[in-house]
Amino acid sequence: MDTRRPRVLILDIDPDTLVTLQRVLEHAELDTTITWDEIEACQLLETGRFDLILIGDHSPELDAAMILDDLHFQCASCPSLVLEGTVREQDIEHVRGLGAIGVVPRRDCLAVLEQVTKALAPLRFKAGPTKADLAEVRSWRAAS
Repeated sequence: MDTRRPRVLILDIDPDTLVTLQRVLEHAELDTTITWDEIEACQLLETGRFDLILIGDHSPELDAAMILDDLHFQCASCPSLVLEGTVREQDIEHVRGLGAIGVVPRRDCLAVLEQVTKALAPLRFKAGPTKADLAEVRSWRAAS
């Protein structure tokens, strides 16, 4: 059985989103790397093995669909979840064709944790959220 911790890369321009999601996912025993730079994300994907990437908007001119498109063509593809509000409805099928396996609510850490856990379930890791994890996530959401 694979005992390594699944690795998640989070790419978003909002520092609060990056830090909050990093805390939630690391509490669930996932190795998490954060960046707000698309070029750095591509370098990380080329040099490190990630099991999943969470993608948000980089700027109003560069949305999640464009970032996913760039990552798909410039570096190794990786299954991804797109943060809701960062992709237009008409782009959902396009981002799925580029490796996105779903769209999750941007500000709902509990939903992000559940979707990440579901996405990583085939790896058969032991880091699923416990009731205590979910209660702590709820308290973080309430404090936001």
